[in-house]
Amino acid sequence: MFKRMMIGLLAVSMSLTALASCGENAAVESSALEASQTESSAEESSTVSSQETDDAGVTISYPENMQERGYTEPLVLETEPQRVAVMSKAPVLALYELGVEMIAIPEGGVTVWPEDLDAATEKLNTSMNSNFDIETVVALEPDLVVMGYTSQETYGKALDDAGIPVYYVDAGHTVPYESVKMQTQALVDAFGADSEEGTAIMGRFEELEERLAGLQEKYAEKSVMVLQSSPPTHYIQTAEGTLASMAAMMGFQNVYENSETSMAQLDLETALSYEPDLVLCVGGSTDAAEHQKLMEEDFANNPEYWNSIEAIANGDILYFSSSFIASTGIGIIDNMNEFIDTIEAHYAEKTQ
Repeated sequence: MFKRMMIGLLAVSMSLTALASCGENAAVESSALEASQTESSAEESSTVSSQETDDAGVTISYPENMQERGYTEPLVLETEPQRVAVMSKAPVLALYELGVEMIAIPEGGVTVWPEDLDAATEKLNTSMNSNFDIETVVALEPDLVVMGYTSQETYGKALDDAGIPVYYVDAGHTVPYESVKMQTQALVDAFGADSEEGTAIMGRFEELEERLAGLQEKYAEKSVMVLQSSPPTHYIQTAEGTLASMAAMMGFQNVYENSETSMAQLDLETALSYEPDLVLCVGGSTDAAEHQKLMEEDFANNPEYWNSIEAIANGDILYFSSSFIASTGIGIIDNMNEFIDTIEAHYAEKTQ
């Protein structure tokens, strides 16, 4: 009897032990499940967060000068563009430095694009070229087109019909420094507001302006005549011309004014009355020395006339390469620094 009771108690004890063990295992399994679910939730949250970052939209505002032309509403894109076609030269270098993915840019012409950008992009005729076909741009399936505002009436509708968003910029043969700076700031705000690249770009504008501040008073009393030539044909720039605007930024007074255009064919008779302190010459040659050679050959064909302009007779004449003809957006910063160096060296030599 006693033996049977002991066997029964032992069986009950083993059952209780088994139940306790099962409870512990269940608790462990439950804890592991909770941990797994928590980890899974964290991973999902991280994935969602990553997707939200990857799909973050972009808002490109218009600078003041474009708002004055009626472009008051910013362009809002739901996702960051990955296939940008640029039809105007002015914003190309800024977009390149900001790391924007461009699939097409304008033909360089007198402009030399960075090698990797040149190799990786389709080249477009400028929109002012008679051979330009907007369907070429549409066929590239861009998710953003950057285009000069002067082309909106002719090509903007085709892009709208294709559902392609367009951002308009100040464009043309010459784009003034202030316009370049304002447009660049808008692009930096959109694509690199807190980036090292964006800060570096705008910092270069600040450095240039600090340098100019110490020179404007120095040259404020001097006048300049700016010739853009393909000898024997010569044009004269107003202060709105690319090279002439650089002279104006240094304080020079332009001898030629014309509110209707930035450049006009030179009137040889009228030019004799200008009496500039300095003559600046620019043309289609990629090398300044080559342009100087062409100009001096033309001067030699009519020395009596050209030497009647005292600045030319005295050697107060400087020559520049074709990179100083058309605007290249932020390229104006490097051009302006080179221009300052050239002017300063000329007058330093004159005082020796």
